[in-house]
Amino acid sequence: MDFFPSLNGLEYSEVEKRLYDAISNGDVRTLLEDVVVPKPHIAIYLRLFQRAFPDQQPFTLPPNLGINYDDLCAFFDRPTIDNRKRGRPVKEHSGWSEDRHHAAEIHRMLAGDPKYHQATSATDAARQLVVKGKVSGAGTDESKTKRLVRAFRKYYST
Repeated sequence: MDFFPSLNGLEYSEVEKRLYDAISNGDVRTLLEDVVVPKPHIAIYLRLFQRAFPDQQPFTLPPNLGINYDDLCAFFDRPTIDNRKRGRPVKEHSGWSEDRHHAAEIHRMLAGDPKYHQATSATDAARQLVVKGKVSGAGTDESKTKRLVRAFRKYYST
């Protein structure tokens, strides 16, 4: 089948089964006498057709059933289920900039948190972080210190 590369190499009966499953699950919109058949009704309609014509093969579709070509292309051209990402997306960024994290750390240093080294001023705390190598970015140590102090004043000043 040249139109749907995902179906290349499959037997005709397998392609027919996949098409039948896609239609019965409601993944492909169908028309019955130019009226769209709702998803809950299509599976029932297909079962009624099978009961009315038991001599037909199990995955035979009714001849008067129209299929939406765009839905058909979207269904058979989409990636397989194994390739799709599942679940909640990974949170790559916490929403806070690195400077804001450092400003929070400076705040803890000034507040007397026992986990952090004590500092006498925001400049002293920022300088300690720069000397420890926790602050990334370009510039001299003094410019990094000033940047952290500005961030601290922005988020923690009254």
